[in-house]
Amino acid sequence: MLFADIPPDYPLARDEIFGPVQAMIPFDTEQDAIANGTDYGLVASIWTRDGVRQMRLARALRTGRVFFNNYGADGGVELPFGGIGKSGHGRGKGGEAL
Repeated sequence: MLFADIPPDYPLARDEIFGPVQAMIPFDTEQDAIANGTDYGLVASIWTRDGVRQMRLARALRTGRVFFNNYGADGGVELPFGGIGKSGHGRGKGGEAL
C-alpha cells in the first residue's frame, strides 16, 4: 500500500511498519530528505536521474540498505543484511551466519 504526502512527524513516517507499506514524504531540499527523525533505518529508496545525487544522498542516509530508482528484494543469502538504530539485530545472512 502506498501512502503519499505523509508529514515527517506522522507515525507512519517515524515508526517501523512491516508489510507491503511505502510512505512517500515530500521534501524541498536534499537536507530535508536526509533529516530523518526516526530511530529506525532498515531500507531507503532514492528516486532521481542524477547519479551524483544518488551517491551523495546514499552516503548521507542512516540506513542498512539503499535502493536506486527501485525498491527491490532482499538479495541472496550470501549477502549480509541489517539495519541501523532499532532496526534489526546485527548483520544476518552471509557465509559467516550459516
